[in-house]
Amino acid sequence: MKKSAKKALAVLFSVLGTVLGLYIGGYWLFVRPVYWLVTGFTGGTLTAGNLIINVIKIFIASTIGGGIWCVCDIIAGHFRDDPRDD
Repeated sequence: MKKSAKKALAVLFSVLGTVLGLYIGGYWLFVRPVYWLVTGFTGGTLTAGNLIINVIKIFIASTIGGGIWCVCDIIAGHFRDDPRDD
C-alpha cells in the first residue's frame, strides 16, 4: 500500500475515533442523561429507576468515549508510517 494511502487511512481512523468518542461518550452518555434528569426533575416525573440509570450513564460516559477513541487510535496506528518502510 502506498504511503499516502496509509497516511490518509490513519488520519481517517483518528478523526473517526475522535468524532465517535465525542458523540457517543459526550452526547449520548452525558448530555442527554443530564437533560433528562433536569427535565424530569423540573417536570416532576423523575423516578428512582430513571435517576439510577442516568447517573450510571453519566459516570461511564468518559470511559466509553475514551475507549472508543483508543480502539480507533490503535487501528490508525496500523496504518501510520513505520520508519522501517523507507
